[in-house]
Amino acid sequence: MATIVFVVNGFVFILLGRWIYKNPTKLHPSWAYSNPNHPILTGFARVFAMILVLIGTALIASTIAELLPQSTRMIVVLGGSIAAAWILRPRIQEQIVSSASESDVSQVQVKRGFLSTKGKWVLAISAIVGVSFTLVIFALIGNSEICKTAVERAQSNPDVLTRLGKPVKQGLFLSGKIEVSGPYGRADVAIPLSGPKTKGKLYVVATKTAGIWKFETLQLAVKGQTNRIDLLAGAAR
Repeated sequence: MATIVFVVNGFVFILLGRWIYKNPTKLHPSWAYSNPNHPILTGFARVFAMILVLIGTALIASTIAELLPQSTRMIVVLGGSIAAAWILRPRIQEQIVSSASESDVSQVQVKRGFLSTKGKWVLAISAIVGVSFTLVIFALIGNSEICKTAVERAQSNPDVLTRLGKPVKQGLFLSGKIEVSGPYGRADVAIPLSGPKTKGKLYVVATKTAGIWKFETLQLAVKGQTNRIDLLAGAAR
């Protein structure tokens, strides 16, 4: 019974693989966001089809190999399935386009991009949504209580104003994270700052206890300079 199942499944895989090989565009549904006529997708479909044919021939070869000695079964299965898959692969004959109009249509199909029109719209909308979401996250972090306090300290620090120039502005692309749970929280962020002279990055490490933020680290690394400005030196944290 198991042998019959293996053989039947083998023929199913072979027939399915041959059909996909001859009709590679059918593997991609019409509602998909890619162009099924693109060479990359048709090539992928035919590779997938040959894998199915190979699996089918392997299933049939394994049933035949049961009649052979144990030492030669693996060789027969591998060699036989590969050879049979190559022999059973569909023959695709290139059709010669006779009329000029059909030739033009064919050239247009080849020149079409990887994505369909629908796919391009989806990609564009996804990119816009992703960028907007990222900007909102950066804005929320930048406008948080601890970041605003840290930037205000930097903007009023004489050493910072001397090195960066005045006025000091906060950049958009922050890094790090802020975790707040009620009256408790922790922040570990890097805030880009810039002035007329140069740029820098303000490193902030702070903890929130009983609703009050306290700085553990508040240092400005100026671009091109090795020594940092410690904004907590001689000041209340």
